[in-house]
Amino acid sequence: YVVPFLAYVLVLPFFSIFFDSNIPYLLHVVASAGLLALFWRRYRLRFRFDAVAILAGLLVFVIWVGLEGAYPLLFRISYVPGNNFFLATKIFGFVLLAPVMEELFTRGFLTRFLVSKHWRLVPVGKFTPFSFIATALFFGIAHDRWLAGIVAGIILNMLLYKQKSVESCIVAHFTANLLLTAYIVATSSWSMW
Repeated sequence: YVVPFLAYVLVLPFFSIFFDSNIPYLLHVVASAGLLALFWRRYRLRFRFDAVAILAGLLVFVIWVGLEGAYPLLFRISYVPGNNFFLATKIFGFVLLAPVMEELFTRGFLTRFLVSKHWRLVPVGKFTPFSFIATALFFGIAHDRWLAGIVAGIILNMLLYKQKSVESCIVAHFTANLLLTAYIVATSSWSMW
C-alpha cells in the first residue's frame, strides 16, 4: 500500500526538476503502474457493478467543477499534453491509475492505520471520527483544489463506511475522474489536470 503510493507521489516532482511536464508524467505513470502490477495480487480486489459508487462519483464531479474558481488553490498545476501520446498517457494515469493508487492508500490503508497500528486487523469501513476527519483532510491537501478535495474525501469516506468496500471507492473515483477528463478535454481546461 505504501511503496506504490510513495512512488506515485514522489516520481513526478523529482523528475520535474530535470524535464518538462510530459516526460515526468510519463515516468510517474510507468513507475506507479509497474509497482501496482507487482503488488496487484496482494490487494485481492473484486469489482462489481455499484450504482451507489457511480452516483457518488457523479456527485464528486459536479462538486469539483461547481467549486472551480470559488476559492484559492493550494498550488497551481497544469498539464498540457504535447501530443496524442502524452494525452493518452495522462488519460490513463488520471482515469485508471489515480483512482486505484489513491483509494488503495487512503481508504484501503490510511483509514485503517489511523485506527490501529495493527491496521490489517481493522475491518475495511471501520469508522472512527479521527480517521474520518484525518483522511478527508489528507485527501484535500493532496490536491491543488483542496476544498473540492476535502468534500470529495468526505463523500468517498462515507461511501467506504456504507459499502465496506475499497472497490466502491475506486469505482466512484474512476467515475469522477472519467467525467472530469471529458470536461477538461472538451473545454481545454488544462489547469484542472
